[in-house]
Amino acid sequence: MGLFSKKQDIEEEEEEIEYVLFQGATNGKEANLEENQKLAAAGLPIAKEIVSEALAQRADLFKVEPQGPKALVTYYVDGIKRPGPRLPIQQANALVQILKLLSGGDIKVRDKPQRGGLNAKYRDLPFELTVKSRPAPPSKEAKGPAEQLTVVFRNTKTKRATPEDIGIPEVIKQKVRDYATSNAGIILVVGPPESGLTTTALCALRCVDSYMYQCFIIGNLGTRTVLNVPIFKQEEGHTLEHTFMRIQRNEGNLIYMAELTDPAVAKDVVKGSIDMCFMAEMYARDAADGIARFVELVGDPALAAEQLKLVISHKLIRKLCPKCKEAFRPNPKLLAQVGLPEETETLYRKARPVEPDEKTGELPEPCRACEGAGFRARSAVFEMIDITEDIKGIIAGGGDSAAIRQQAKVEKQLNCQKDALRLVLEGETGLDELQRVFSPPGGPRRKKKPARRRPPE
Repeated sequence: MGLFSKKQDIEEEEEEIEYVLFQGATNGKEANLEENQKLAAAGLPIAKEIVSEALAQRADLFKVEPQGPKALVTYYVDGIKRPGPRLPIQQANALVQILKLLSGGDIKVRDKPQRGGLNAKYRDLPFELTVKSRPAPPSKEAKGPAEQLTVVFRNTKTKRATPEDIGIPEVIKQKVRDYATSNAGIILVVGPPESGLTTTALCALRCVDSYMYQCFIIGNLGTRTVLNVPIFKQEEGHTLEHTFMRIQRNEGNLIYMAELTDPAVAKDVVKGSIDMCFMAEMYARDAADGIARFVELVGDPALAAEQLKLVISHKLIRKLCPKCKEAFRPNPKLLAQVGLPEETETLYRKARPVEPDEKTGELPEPCRACEGAGFRARSAVFEMIDITEDIKGIIAGGGDSAAIRQQAKVEKQLNCQKDALRLVLEGETGLDELQRVFSPPGGPRRKKKPARRRPPE
């Protein structure tokens, strides 16, 4: 039995299943299926079925995680988990290995993390799949080393190349321009894994006029390019310091660094940022956490505080389905409570559940656009920590992310929750979604009512 649901009504024609078409690795490496016929026979059918189902559900990504004799497939649609099938561990291994092979990976290496890219087409739309594998904890049922798999989808037809495409606020764009053109300092762009960090960072780079200022990229961006910003090739045997000097001789104004994870590289960037501006991306929960992680990489809080100028972060929140969202008139007390203008007349929310038909008792068909979820797609909201003198002092003094976050709040700097209110006012999302995203884990705690005392007998 396949993974696709089929309509039971015999009067309707059975919907034809459309499978994904794999179109080769993004690095140009050709998969030799003839030498791996057994793997292709076992892995290709399940790979097409799982990937097609994920794309049919509009998934952002899916994961395969071994759990004893089975492996669990989980789809993530607009950031929300949806359970997939449980596969026998041998079938899951074939799925992982064939996707590694198709994306230019080495199927002989199973004890180290790997990352590859795969071009694909589904329903005439082009997609780029980022395929990431890493060793899974050992298991008796696995018959050899098992691996965990994450496959991230990017619709290459969707335009996300400029600050305007992803909604970067004007205040952040102006700050990036100011610091990027000062020929000194570091701008960090941070975000959680699988949140589109590289997309946000490259859009932030586009805040700088690359026709007036000379910008270069160091690192591997895969198939992505930035208009008029070339990748600077490092000469064999040259250190990063030599490369930075060569860029400076080429009158470079800004260097963009791909993911920053190595302490030695971080220290070189700090040194180089005395005479040139750097922009780098890092994984972190938020801007304050990104500062703390950067300081840890550099190992010198005072030096990091002196050279760090601006940190940008983002979160993804779900957008209300444009087909079924409902308008309502908000209570003035609610507006005051969440910080919206008192003159706001209309807000939007997820469509409320529809009552069954009074005569038949049947529920109406769910919204086709969102399949009854009430949400479709996601939008980014942003925060920014400008390294003021007070924040610089906290960093240099070894202050943690909580202290940095609190000072940014005191200074009323832009945070994701404030920026999200913009989308609420524009009718793009609702207050319930903000509560889901920004409420602490477990939700607000209710105060216990004092126990009633029994009256004396």
